[in-house]
Amino acid sequence: MNTPLLSNGVGELRYSATIPPALLACLLTKAIPRGVSGPFGDFLFQEIRTPQAVVWYNNYLLLKNTQFTNSNKLPKIELQFGLSNNFTYKGEGLGKRDLHDGSFNLLYVPSVNSQMNLRTGRLYTTFDIYLTPVLMFTLAEHFPVLNPFLEKVAKKEATMLCAINQLTTVPMNTIIGEILKNTYTGTAHGYFVAQKVVELLIVTMDRVTQFPKVKEYFFRDEELELISEAKDELLKNLDKPITLLILSRKVGLNMHKLKNGFQQLYGNTVASYRLHARMREATLLLNTTNESVEGIGFTTGYANAQHFSKAYKKYYGHSPARVRKDRDLKEKAAGEERARGKNNGKFSYLTLK
Repeated sequence: MNTPLLSNGVGELRYSATIPPALLACLLTKAIPRGVSGPFGDFLFQEIRTPQAVVWYNNYLLLKNTQFTNSNKLPKIELQFGLSNNFTYKGEGLGKRDLHDGSFNLLYVPSVNSQMNLRTGRLYTTFDIYLTPVLMFTLAEHFPVLNPFLEKVAKKEATMLCAINQLTTVPMNTIIGEILKNTYTGTAHGYFVAQKVVELLIVTMDRVTQFPKVKEYFFRDEELELISEAKDELLKNLDKPITLLILSRKVGLNMHKLKNGFQQLYGNTVASYRLHARMREATLLLNTTNESVEGIGFTTGYANAQHFSKAYKKYYGHSPARVRKDRDLKEKAAGEERARGKNNGKFSYLTLK
């Protein structure tokens, strides 16, 4: 990350190759990391480059309330996802807005001059993709919803694709998880990320085209924090039974507000959100580990392999054993292709056409 980052009371912050110990658990295997530490807390920025996009996975762990300013004279097209906690963001030409966890938007600025307000005791996580105009204009041939956005880009006018942030769906979270847990090495790593970026773009544009969120919902800041805390509790305890009543009492928010909050912020009931999370985690484990199907079932809260397989097949339409088998076949085919030395060790990037 080459953009200057300023903190109120500290001044310009220095990027370092040293990883803040408090954020080691967030470290990716093949990304380029840059750490920042100070009296405000610890930051970890991780970059994954592809020919048509740059992925940034950013974590901010705050020790005190702080405002940060980020500036750069270069333009950017950014697909921005909030993954953990909610923060206030102010961009030049875009005004002040909140980015909640479980939301996304596509934005363009001719130059970067933004502010973030982060609060103490929280871990903020964002997943951002910086995109090339070439890729976006190619995508617009398939998704006309992008045309007004790209007209503003051509005029170098700051703009957002959607007037209000959109809900991140289960397929989007699945793709993001696959990018972050990518275990491929060498050229295959970049090839995999590039394909997943295109897939994520298609899924997000399809969502905005078919099911746009058109109404903004308002919660007090403390209510947003409690809803986010409840979501984190669910995700941390996928292997344990937990009722809406228990969750409500644990975070200190009444059941009605908790139910409404999940529906409005995440587009699901609490039970549905938990089911989606279980299935998403199970799929990631099936594709990225050699843990047994039964073990994955236990990890995601199922008493035995039979119950897990039944639930998985009902959700996806196929068994977890099939996912594992398909993965093994793909890895075998990829290994054979590398052995034959096709394409001189290089991969051809797929296009949208």
